[in-house]
Amino acid sequence: MSYSALLVDLVTDLGGCGRSQWLTAFVGQGAKIGAALSMLHMTFNGQRSNFRCDHPHILLSNATFLFDNACKIENGTGQCDNVVFENSIHTVVDEWDLVCERSWIVAIITTIQMAGVLVGCFISGHLGDLIGRKPTFYLSQLILFVFNIVAYFSVNWQMYAVIRFALGMGIGFFLTVHMNLITEMAPSVWRTRIIAVPTWAIGCSSLALVAWLLKDWRHIHLANAVIVLPFLLTFFFIDESVRWLITKGRYNAANNLINRIARMNKKPKPNTSKLIEVATLHAQSDNSKDTHSVIDLFKERRMGNITLGLIFIWITISFSYYGLTFGVGSLAGNLYMNMFLLNIIETPASFVIMYFVNRFGSKKCLMATIQFTTLCGLAAGIVQYIDTPHRGLVTNVFALASKLGLAVGWGCIITYEVELYPTVVRTIAYGLHNTAARVGGMVAPQIVFLNESVPGVMYFISTALLLISAVICCTFPDTSGKELDDTLSSEKNLVTVTTVLKSSPDKTDDGLKPHQDTGESDLKY
Repeated sequence: MSYSALLVDLVTDLGGCGRSQWLTAFVGQGAKIGAALSMLHMTFNGQRSNFRCDHPHILLSNATFLFDNACKIENGTGQCDNVVFENSIHTVVDEWDLVCERSWIVAIITTIQMAGVLVGCFISGHLGDLIGRKPTFYLSQLILFVFNIVAYFSVNWQMYAVIRFALGMGIGFFLTVHMNLITEMAPSVWRTRIIAVPTWAIGCSSLALVAWLLKDWRHIHLANAVIVLPFLLTFFFIDESVRWLITKGRYNAANNLINRIARMNKKPKPNTSKLIEVATLHAQSDNSKDTHSVIDLFKERRMGNITLGLIFIWITISFSYYGLTFGVGSLAGNLYMNMFLLNIIETPASFVIMYFVNRFGSKKCLMATIQFTTLCGLAAGIVQYIDTPHRGLVTNVFALASKLGLAVGWGCIITYEVELYPTVVRTIAYGLHNTAARVGGMVAPQIVFLNESVPGVMYFISTALLLISAVICCTFPDTSGKELDDTLSSEKNLVTVTTVLKSSPDKTDDGLKPHQDTGESDLKY
């Protein structure tokens, strides 16, 4: 029996999805709400209120002329020196007069935020493997809590941009590590179900309600901090990943945690002796390493090709997803309703993922959703050049359909990612691809800004990228029904239980060798 098979048996012996796994899943998924709100602040905070030039010749009694959003003085060629905004909403645009020749700053702030997500994903991919899933997860919550409060006190757009970068880093930390924390001790049949819970969609759509109620960007940041705080305080109740502890050779800590999970799930203490011995042989083998890096993702040709292909697909999905999300202001109709619909549409996507991935596998579902989104995006782009009174409605319909497809596709690729990579490099791979995805997220706000001058350009670029992604996806292996690997293929060539039984020395009752580390140094984690 292999190392991975022993870990699968361990998860089964611990009750599959018991109380411990449910608690971890609840916290990990619930924390998505605060992260989603932080990610999408600029969909409201970057909205422009109606404005007018503050000029003495403008007749204030003329209500229809009062807020005409004109950057030049009527019957003249001069630019407005000052503008006056409508008071219906309070965003960073009217806070720092980010209109006319300064309108580009809004897109720059959003791009800076996505750059922060990129840096956070890159750092946390290694940090999650170095110090553990749990510390990295709670570091993300601390960053989101602190900087949402600091944002309230921003005095200029430059300071706010720096804060958006910091919030982006916190989001990047969260996105990279949270899924590994909640899925690595879950059985394969439950992985898709856990990932598919629509808390991201709930968090995104709840921004519409928060924005509608508060209508003030500063108050929205404070509300976000309040939402994050309860999940930050769960630090003392959530456990580290057992898989991570074992792959790092911290067997005492892993054994203690296994016993704790067994008690919490009301299951008998499992016998971990064989698992520990197999893990020890891995650690002692010449081909096994204490640490891994991004380089390991490219050492084997097959894994390298998969990694490069996934980089492109992640960039494409991220660009398309955030292009639609940050471009919500260009859709016809009520802003708050569009914000709500464009995000709540992801909820049925979760149930689609839950059913179809378990039935057909991640690869087939990913390919189908990419093709569906390609057609919807192409249709939305073409509609921009058709003269019809229903252009706004038709565009909204295709935009919503595209968002649904992208949400399903993102859920599929996350599940696929977990299944394609072994534990020792899974967080690194996930961090790399999350980092790559933020390149698409950084470009998206600029294309949304360009879309105001060149209608449909965002949809056409997205369509072309999705078409290429569909072709790349065809080259990937099918992982449906397979258990998670824990080591690279180059590290699997010498460990079986038969080998252990023939060569292992005497063991203590808890499966630890007498000369092993007591694990006292593990307490700091």
